[in-house]
Amino acid sequence: MSFLKYILGLVMILGSTLSLPASETADGMLKKATSAINGAGGLTASFTLDYGKQKISGTLKAAGKKFTIQTSSTSTWYDGKSMWTYNGRNNETTLMTPTAQEVAEANPLSIVNSYSSSFTAAFAKSQTKGSKTIILTPKSKHNGYQSVHVVIPDGSTFPSKLIVVPSSGQKVTVTISQVKRGQKLPDITFVYPRSKYPKAEIVDLR
Repeated sequence: MSFLKYILGLVMILGSTLSLPASETADGMLKKATSAINGAGGLTASFTLDYGKQKISGTLKAAGKKFTIQTSSTSTWYDGKSMWTYNGRNNETTLMTPTAQEVAEANPLSIVNSYSSSFTAAFAKSQTKGSKTIILTPKSKHNGYQSVHVVIPDGSTFPSKLIVVPSSGQKVTVTISQVKRGQKLPDITFVYPRSKYPKAEIVDLR
């Protein structure tokens, strides 16, 4: 092989190597997940929450930072500032201005939505076929979490499972399904419907 052919061959090899897509990073995947959560319009989804021996199913409606969560016993509305939680067992509604952690406890997707300010992201050493697991490690020991595992199916940008381990150590697993994006959700969706619960006592903690 002549020197010129050698150089041309080397250039072709380098060119094909450089044209390959860069390996996906954990941070890059989470940024795509954040974009999916905050995409145009709102989203609706079903979820199952496993907490100790308890298992609760419900529905989620969200648009940006706003959300509504309904289960068989409680319902929560968050309009980006105030949060109302209705407890059907005692017909009582709590109204509060929540902290970031309280918002995350009500809606774990908000952890993904704002992960970059509070966590560092890295791929889990052990991966399950068909998905990627990303571990979020808190930047501060005082943010209330040990870790958060985010599972994103291959070919998707939306999380299918969140495993939240708070400082208390009691693991909470949230499995998300039937996600529909691009939903038209008016602002009233995220405000407590007082007329629906006329006899509920409102406890104002603001």
